[in-house]
Amino acid sequence: MATRWWLAAGPMRAAWSPFRTSMQVRMVQSAAMSLRAQLNPPSPDREKPTSPTYYTTKPSFMDTLQMLDKLTREIKRELEQAYILAPNARPPPMPQGAAVAWVSRERLSGLLGLPLRNAQYSNITSRLSLLLRYRDLALKHFSGQSPLGARITTQQREIVQQIVEVLDSFTSEHTREKQTQGEASDFVGSSARGKIDDQGRAYARGRRKESSARVWLVQTKPQQDGTLPIGQILVNNVPMSEYFLRTAHREAVTWPLKLAGLLGAYNVFAIVRGGGASGQAGALAHGIANALVASLGAAEGEHAKETRDRVRQVLVKDGVLNRDPRMVERKKPGLAKARKAWTWVKR
Repeated sequence: MATRWWLAAGPMRAAWSPFRTSMQVRMVQSAAMSLRAQLNPPSPDREKPTSPTYYTTKPSFMDTLQMLDKLTREIKRELEQAYILAPNARPPPMPQGAAVAWVSRERLSGLLGLPLRNAQYSNITSRLSLLLRYRDLALKHFSGQSPLGARITTQQREIVQQIVEVLDSFTSEHTREKQTQGEASDFVGSSARGKIDDQGRAYARGRRKESSARVWLVQTKPQQDGTLPIGQILVNNVPMSEYFLRTAHREAVTWPLKLAGLLGAYNVFAIVRGGGASGQAGALAHGIANALVASLGAAEGEHAKETRDRVRQVLVKDGVLNRDPRMVERKKPGLAKARKAWTWVKR
């Protein structure tokens, strides 16, 4: 009986014998794999994400930033290869007459399908403004009437067309209507750089340290007795001499008007918030400088543009037209202040 069972179990004995051949091992392994595949069928293939930012919290926002950065790099590289810009040169200045206001934060949030914070909206608009600085230079050299002529490649034309389409898609409808009607002003119409509001007042914002200021400029009217008008400066509905007690702060506020030679020619109404007296004075001076350029840019006359350019050049050279980025350095743990350390004692 034992001999008969041993003879009947010959194939199984050969498969499980320690002396089985390699072919028998492969047959056993293939049979096991097929059985495993029948018991556990393979999972369906997942769709590959179309964008590498798919797993981020806000993929549409990141895609927009990457798209704007890519366009900026490509047009800069093309301009450098065509010897129009020097390698690693600074971006060209903002074109004259570029009155562009981008879509609002709420509108942009609707386009991207997600709520945007102020910092995220600023990241997108700053990249759009940087791309705008390259647009006119690219149109001048890579368009059909360019002096380069037949040396313009298809890639250069496609990049320029893509830049124009992207900037137009992010431009506000009000600005697009003005550009269509040919009524665009000579200055950038934004509150950060100064604009003219619905009531004809020059309005601008200013910042310094933790302080912010909103400034309105109204040109003074000539007096009946023929004397020169004297403009007033109201800060939070209080005269400047009562709000700023230090002479240095009052001098800082009126410094842009003195540089332009227009001290007393405007009535200044300002609302300041945050920070201390020094920061508020710097923010107010920054706002007055921006509003002054906006007011001169909207003025009419034969020499209005020359006056605006001269005043703007003086303010830029002095530095009051740009925001002062210096901030108080934060205190470090283990130190007395930002960098001051305690006296070291050995024992």
